[in-house]
Amino acid sequence: MNIAEATVKNHLHNILEKLHLQSRIQAVARAIRDGIISTEDIRQPGSPT
Repeated sequence: MNIAEATVKNHLHNILEKLHLQSRIQAVARAIRDGIISTEDIRQPGSPT
């Protein structure tokens, strides 16, 4: 995707606001709880892609 960083931040802000969440961590926890992603989908920092 070729979009500006500010656009990504704006979309993230809107998503968090609509879901009544305060952080990306809360968004990830919600996605796991709702079955949208699994913990196996989450890449740890420093691990190979």
